[in-house]
Amino acid sequence: MTAPAPLLELRDVRRSVRLPSREQLHILRGVDLTVDRGEHVAILGRSGSGKTTLLNLLGLIDRPTSGQLLFEGTDPARLSDRRRARMRGRSIGFVFQQFNLLDGRTALENVMMPLMYGTAGQFWRRESLAMEMLERVGLADRAQQKPSRLSGGEQQRVAVARALVRRPRLILADEPTGALDVTTGEAVMGLLDEIARDSEAALVTITHDLQVAALSRRSYLLDDGTLHDVESAHAREALLATSGIRSGRRAVAGGGVALEEPPTERLETPEVTS
Repeated sequence: MTAPAPLLELRDVRRSVRLPSREQLHILRGVDLTVDRGEHVAILGRSGSGKTTLLNLLGLIDRPTSGQLLFEGTDPARLSDRRRARMRGRSIGFVFQQFNLLDGRTALENVMMPLMYGTAGQFWRRESLAMEMLERVGLADRAQQKPSRLSGGEQQRVAVARALVRRPRLILADEPTGALDVTTGEAVMGLLDEIARDSEAALVTITHDLQVAALSRRSYLLDDGTLHDVESAHAREALLATSGIRSGRRAVAGGGVALEEPPTERLETPEVTS
């Protein structure tokens, strides 16, 4: 029996943009990554390391400059914009740092929104499906509340429910705990990991927080446009040298990567989001 293709596979993926000076800025310089169904992978990187650029590629928003990205064995770069958008809406869920909820809508209405563009069955069952997801994240009793009446942790749980309501095969979490305190952030990550595992969806977390990365099965550092396993010598040296990655005393993914003293300064290099 032939083994199923990985859910997501990147082969020597590169991404460059042309600056106003007409020089080429090389953001990703050859990224190789394989993510299987049900797997949780974390990608660490300081501000300006290209995390957002990589997220846009994984989310089928941008195309690689060169190399190949395969989603379930299909190369989305060969599809029309319309078919790529359909694949993205059907198969990928996004969880953002700032929640991105609609202020004038209730929690239930926010979770229902993706179902407006789903299948006919999802559209007609949108309210019951949204309530099921709110129950799953423990917010059924807050369904009629608007975001302004919810705590930060509750808003992020609504965002998680919205991302998962269409049962995506890939969940991309972009700094999902960045706007939360440590305790609430850990609870949200535990919930996100649990739901993803139960639904056999792959979860890729983009973060600059070592403690968030420690919750994943595999962790990589994005540095100088390439990915490095956190157990590698390159990653260890880069993690110890940079103040742009938050750290506690916890090891990352069992690899023993931890800083003795958590840095308090954060680099403010702007992220390239082309």
